[in-house]
Amino acid sequence: MLSPIELIGIIILIIILIILLKPDTLVKFGKGLGELRREMKRGESIDEETIAIANKLGIKVEGKTKEEILEEINKKLKSQS
Repeated sequence: MLSPIELIGIIILIIILIILLKPDTLVKFGKGLGELRREMKRGESIDEETIAIANKLGIKVEGKTKEEILEEINKKLKSQS
């Protein structure tokens, strides 16, 4: 939780940024942050899906990188074909 002094400091910083920068710049910055957040969520969901698929195929995921897990999934699926 932010203390009152920190909150006041953040508000003053935002006011200064609004005065110094054009409003369009702040809007673009906000949109960029929103896109970054969406991409991060999308990346997390892909990881969860990959882990779920690996678990269904009986692949242990502990201590392995995403690339290693995907490689094992591909091998397992090719061997089932």
